[in-house]
Amino acid sequence: MKKSIAVISVLILVLSIAFTACSKKNVIYDDNGEKHIILTDKHGEFVQDEFGGLFEVVTDALGETQTKGFIFPDRVTNKRGNKLENSFIKLAIPRGWNNFSANNKLSIQHNGECLDMQEARCQVEIKWNVMSASDDLYKEYLGPARWLAESQFNIGDLKEYESEIFGLPARVISYRTDGSSGEGGTFYYYLVERGLAAFEIEFFANDRCFTEEEIKEAIEKAYVLKDLGGVRPTLPPTEASSEDSTAE
Repeated sequence: MKKSIAVISVLILVLSIAFTACSKKNVIYDDNGEKHIILTDKHGEFVQDEFGGLFEVVTDALGETQTKGFIFPDRVTNKRGNKLENSFIKLAIPRGWNNFSANNKLSIQHNGECLDMQEARCQVEIKWNVMSASDDLYKEYLGPARWLAESQFNIGDLKEYESEIFGLPARVISYRTDGSSGEGGTFYYYLVERGLAAFEIEFFANDRCFTEEEIKEAIEKAYVLKDLGGVRPTLPPTEASSEDSTAE
């Protein structure tokens, strides 16, 4: 009985790999133009490990199908260019927004009346990080934001508070800016965690276009933060406390 179950399981795996190899989404071309067949599930979604890695479908010397690890590119884009994806984030560019992504950041800018070449544009940028501690990421943003708020005459009202986005608790930093033409807005920084990834969400809400809640709603419709499992590690403090130190 156990042997039969094992045989059935192997057949299911082989059929699954054969099916995904025929789909269109699972074809990725690297920087050298070489084609790679990536393992996908029955819904056509990439199969990933908790670190965001992919699995490439290959044929060994005996002609048997195998899979091996494959590093997720900075981003993968569909043929229409309106859907982007990287290791931990998906983005479907909504109507009225343009793609402005680079590296591991998936970013969009609002067009139309919210697109002003002389002022800060309404823009959203989300990037992921699995290496740095959340406190370090937060402090890295807070430092420059505090400097701007305290040193520039047209920037101020720095706030730190807690909120929620994507149904996840978020630590938030915001500060106001008043444009030279009298049209101001607010910069927001949201830090959230899901699985192994910490997500930094930055956006600018122009007064004439969006409130904080309106742009948060737009973000939640456009983006998906993948939940690949895993738990972010608790990193040790960078400095030992005086109580823990011992003199020799």
